[in-house]
Amino acid sequence: MAQIKEVRCARDEYACIHVHLLQDSITRLDRAYRAFFRRCTAGEKPGFPRFKGRGRYRTLTFKDCKTKKRWIVAGDKRLSLAGIGDVKIKLHRPYEGTLKQVSVTLGGDGQWYATFACVDVPAKPLPATGQSVGVDVGISAFATLDNGESVENPRPYEAAQRKLKTAQRRVSRRKRGSSRRCKAVARLASLHDKIARVRRDFHHKTALDLVQRFDSIAVEDLNVKGLAAGMLAKQVHDAGWGQFISILADKAESAGREIIKVDPRGTSQDCSGCGAAVRKMLRVRVHACPECGLVLDRDHNAAINVAIRAGHALRGGLSNGQLDEPRSPCLAR
Repeated sequence: MAQIKEVRCARDEYACIHVHLLQDSITRLDRAYRAFFRRCTAGEKPGFPRFKGRGRYRTLTFKDCKTKKRWIVAGDKRLSLAGIGDVKIKLHRPYEGTLKQVSVTLGGDGQWYATFACVDVPAKPLPATGQSVGVDVGISAFATLDNGESVENPRPYEAAQRKLKTAQRRVSRRKRGSSRRCKAVARLASLHDKIARVRRDFHHKTALDLVQRFDSIAVEDLNVKGLAAGMLAKQVHDAGWGQFISILADKAESAGREIIKVDPRGTSQDCSGCGAAVRKMLRVRVHACPECGLVLDRDHNAAINVAIRAGHALRGGLSNGQLDEPRSPCLAR
C-alpha cells in the first residue's frame, strides 16, 4: 500500500488507474495469501492463489472518497465513480444508511452491476408472532418445517442442464480466440448467471417468509463444504444451503428475529418421539421407530429434532436430542 504512490510515478500504465482500485487489488491479494498460509498451517489442501488474468478480473471496488461529492447524482439517475465520472444507473431502490463503498461488477450477461456497501443501516423490526420453528434443509424437499410444511426444491441447475449442455458444446467447437467463441462464451456465462439469479431469488423469498412468520428459527449448523465433496455434490451445490442460511441470518437480524444453529449430527437418525437411534440409509425416506412406534417423514422427524435441540440450547440444557418432552405427533403405528 505504501509503495502505490511510487509505482504510479514510475509506471505510466498505473498512473491512469484510480488509487482505490489498486488498493483493492492489493487487499484481495493479501486476503488470498493469508487464506493460503492458514490452510497450510491447518494441514488442509492449500491451493496456491491463482493468477487472475485480464479476462477474469470483473469487479472494481471504489472505496469511500473523502470529498464532498455525492455518489448518487442527477436525481438518482447517475452514479459518480472516482476517476471515471458520472455513469447512468438504474437504481432499483433507494439505499439506506451511509454509503461507504461501491463495487461495480461485469456480469456474464454483459451488464454492469453496482453493489452498495452501507453502514448505520436502520433495523426494521417486525411485530412478534410468538411462534418458533425448526427447519431441516434437504434435497428432495428444499426445507421441511417441524409443523410438517415442506418447501419444494426448484433445482434451477438441473432444470437448465439441457440448455447448458448445448451452450457448452457450442463453446468447445469454436476456435479459440475467434469472435464466434467469444459470443458462445458470453451465452454460456449468461445461462449460468440466470441460474444463480433464480436460486438467489428463491432463497430470498423463502427466507423472508420464515422471518415474517416466526420469532425464532432453528437451523442445522451444516458443513456444506464437506457435504459438497460427496456423491451428491451436484445436488448440494444446486440447493445452495450456505447462501440460504446466510440470507436468512441477514434478514433475521434486520427484523429482530433469532437464528439458532444446532448440531446436525443424528437429526435424521434419532427418533423425535423417544430419542432412540434408528439407523437408516439415505434412500429410506420414512422414519419408523421400533421403540415407540412413531412413523413420519424422515425430513419432518429431522425438523422436529432441530426444534428440540434449539429449545435445549435456549434453556442451557443438553443438545443431543435425548428429551422426554415435547413429544412428536404419532402419525401412524
